[in-house]
Amino acid sequence: MRSRVQSGWEMASRSQWPLLALALIALVFPFSALSSVDLVDHGCYWTESCQSKWFGGCGAGHVIADQSGDCKGLCREPTYAPCLPFHTYFHCCKPERPRATDRCSSCDNKIDFGDEYICCTDCSEPYLIDNKSKLGYCKTGAELAMQLKPQEIFKWIAGPWMKCSSPCDGGIRYRDVGCFGSMEDMSIKHYAVDDSRCSVEDMPARQESCNLMSCGDFSNNDLDDNEHSGMTKWLVAFFVLVGLVAVGGLGFAGYTYYQRKTSTPSGFVYIMLEGYS
Repeated sequence: MRSRVQSGWEMASRSQWPLLALALIALVFPFSALSSVDLVDHGCYWTESCQSKWFGGCGAGHVIADQSGDCKGLCREPTYAPCLPFHTYFHCCKPERPRATDRCSSCDNKIDFGDEYICCTDCSEPYLIDNKSKLGYCKTGAELAMQLKPQEIFKWIAGPWMKCSSPCDGGIRYRDVGCFGSMEDMSIKHYAVDDSRCSVEDMPARQESCNLMSCGDFSNNDLDDNEHSGMTKWLVAFFVLVGLVAVGGLGFAGYTYYQRKTSTPSGFVYIMLEGYS
């Protein structure tokens, strides 16, 4: 009886060994796959082997940017074969601090940090883990970069003076004065900004006095000018009149001489003598 029970236990144990072995492999596989991950020094990469979605990952010093079970992730696609169910490839990135560059201003995908831009060197979208330390990564594997914004220059610009409000006795004239900003990049034209951006001490005057001459002096000067102008006009008129009279007199004398010459009678005088018988 004991031998039969023992033989039955041995048979049951033998039948369960494959199941126990499979369970052990299933538990060990994720950790063995995790330990085989080749960690790169920079950028992003896909894990080389399929890892458990619950226990797998990228490893120390890296963050999961994406994962894919069918090799069609949002990042660059892995070149490895598809994984079995409950396993996947992880797209891993190594966070880094941005380095200085001059390319960010031309990129559409950039993060505005007030005095600077954060971008990827290939102009792809950057991802930040910590805004204070600016620690982040680029999914494409490009380097994270930073560029200081071009400095803004603010200055006053004054327009032309308008017409004086009075011709004499002191008037006031005005002009438009505004604060404008411009960038160090001269290809960007200046643009209007709030007046508080410009220095109050350097602000040009928006109004000033004009035509301070007294209206009385202005009238006397005008009278003298008018008198001189009137005398000049009378002299011109006199000489013109004298000229016209002279021309008219010469014309009349010529006409009279012509009439006299053409109206004098001419011919022969016949004297008839009658004889007296």
